[in-house]
Amino acid sequence: MKKIAAPDDVEPVTVGNTRYEAPHWGKTLGFAQNGGHVTAVDVASGKTLWTVELYKIDYKPNMEADKQDSFLVALDFDQASSRLIAENDRGRRFALDPFSRQVTPL
Repeated sequence: MKKIAAPDDVEPVTVGNTRYEAPHWGKTLGFAQNGGHVTAVDVASGKTLWTVELYKIDYKPNMEADKQDSFLVALDFDQASSRLIAENDRGRRFALDPFSRQVTPL
């Protein structure tokens, strides 16, 4: 049985006093899925401010869950639109407004 390789860490993005991170192992944090989350962290205190799920993974019960996980591979800040731009390992891109926390597939 072949083991799925762990994803590479995504470089966090800091804007002002907030650092945006892409945690991979959401299930260990109490979320319903691994991957697809962006977390905002206060730089000074290290306190998590909020977490947003960018997309849902529809886990199929007849398939191994780790083969269905989908992780973020890139996270950037687009200054022109004041949005975070994230891309997952399947090539899907998403824009996240860090103020309203609205997610838009691109």
